[in-house]
Amino acid sequence: MNICIGLLAGFVGGITGGGGGIISIPLIVAFLKLDQHAAHGTSLVALVFTSLAGAVTYALNGSIGMIEALLMAVAAVATARAGTHFAHSLPEWKLKRSFGGYLLIVSALMLLKPYLGTPQTLTVGAAWTIVLLATGAVAGFASGMMGSADGPS
Repeated sequence: MNICIGLLAGFVGGITGGGGGIISIPLIVAFLKLDQHAAHGTSLVALVFTSLAGAVTYALNGSIGMIEALLMAVAAVATARAGTHFAHSLPEWKLKRSFGGYLLIVSALMLLKPYLGTPQTLTVGAAWTIVLLATGAVAGFASGMMGSADGPS
């Protein structure tokens, strides 16, 4: 069962550009009987490897903005631990509900994306840097809290 969960999460993560946590966390809780906190932590460990494999593949195809990725990564690393600490401050039932709400929000954003229009493109400057750092900070906190790098792309 562990291998099936990993394969499915890796496949979904590769397609969506996320970590597969939207698939792996519910399956880990349901089938492996880990509590919600352990499922989030387990998902994050697997995320390291799935993200690395996906990033290498994208890099080999020339599809990575390295400066953008580094700026977002710096901010994400700085806030991921805070997200993890916040998750551990919640009782399991609140973390489960938070995860469910997170999935609903991400799903709605993905469904609405075609109707939200295209944001103005920033290419350089202070605003560009601030947007990348803010994106990384929010993504890092959410990843730490939710045990997943999944989100609307």
